[in-house]
Amino acid sequence: MKVLAASFLALLLPSVAGAALEVKLSVSPKPVRKGAPTVVELRPYWAYKRSDGSCCLLRKADVNYPFKVEAVSPSGRVFRVRIHKTPSRYVWSGVFTFGASAGRWIVRAPQWSPRYSRKFGARPRIVVDVRR
Repeated sequence: MKVLAASFLALLLPSVAGAALEVKLSVSPKPVRKGAPTVVELRPYWAYKRSDGSCCLLRKADVNYPFKVEAVSPSGRVFRVRIHKTPSRYVWSGVFTFGASAGRWIVRAPQWSPRYSRKFGARPRIVVDVRR
């Protein structure tokens, strides 16, 4: 009886192994100014396929994962953004100062798949316009 109940429960609950870990990146305040400290946030989510097979249902993820975040300057130089888990267990955060170069920077989480794309399962990145 216990085995049957456990099997039934396993069918009802989505498994973490069946879900993909996704992250969303953001920066604040906006607009981002050259030389001003900027907060970079990473929010992890479990992504599940919907029951109809379409993509995707997101649920906040409380994970301890060695996230890596980088800022790429307009000239292509890569800087590490140090982030840490905040008291809100679903948010990782760090402060980064966009240095000498104004222009289009890219903030990215480089440990995802081999190419950048906005599609599900892609390597997350955001474009940040840094003003003088």
